Order: sequence, then structure tokens, then C-alpha cells
Amino acid sequence: MGDEKSLKRMWDLQNIFKGDWVPDIFVALSSGPLRRGELLEKIRSTQVPYGWSDSETHNLHDRVMGETLKRLETAEMVVHTRDERVFPPVSLYTLSPAAEEFFAALEPVVQWAEKHGDLIERVQQRRRHGEGDE
Repeated sequence: MGDEKSLKRMWDLQNIFKGDWVPDIFVALSSGPLRRGELLEKIRSTQVPYGWSDSETHNLHDRVMGETLKRLETAEMVVHTRDERVFPPVSLYTLSPAAEEFFAALEPVVQWAEKHGDLIERVQQRRRHGEGDE
């Protein structure tokens, strides 16, 4: 860590996983495949407040979720399958094996965030009040 290769890989990860709803999609799909409507409902019903925006709602629009899913499919992080043998066809979304591996590898990062929750809270407060924005 700490060399140009690490920097490149961090930028790669940021570009693959950018988007406000990517964490929600990952968490929702971590328990298994879901239909699009089920995925949308699961995200909207999440009870975790967003500290960064100070919002308690998860008002994800279907169009935005579709765009995010398409981006994650292109990045080979989400797999979309469609079973045409039944009517109406069943369309399912699931995490790819690479995404499942990435999600599991996030555990130490989540532990770091838990350990430094006070730091994260201070940064959230500053951002909400426009401090440090230039």
C-alpha cells in the first residue's frame, strides 16, 4: 500500500462503486436474488438514517435504481437474469461472485468506521453546515 499501484486501484474502485445507491443495492442483494420491485421496496424500507444528508427517507426512484443497476451490471458487480420459460417472465438481480467477495472484504473497513464513528460524525456535521467546502 502507499504506492502508485495502490492509488490506481483506489481510483478504479471509486469509479466502479460510485453512486449514492450502490451501498443500498449491495446490502439489499447480499441476502440473495431479488426481483426489481422487491429490491426497490427493500431499499425504500431501510431504517438506517443517512447521516451525510440528515435525511431519514430512502426515496429511491425506479429510474435511478435502473441506471445504477445497469452501471453495476456493466462493471460485472450485479448479475441480471431473466427466465422466459414462465409468464410473466421472472427477472432477478443478484450480486456477482466478485461483488460477494468485495462485500466480504469490506468487513475490516466497516470495523474501522465503527472504531472512528466520532470522526465520521464530526465530518458529517461539518459537511451539513458547509464547513470546509470551497
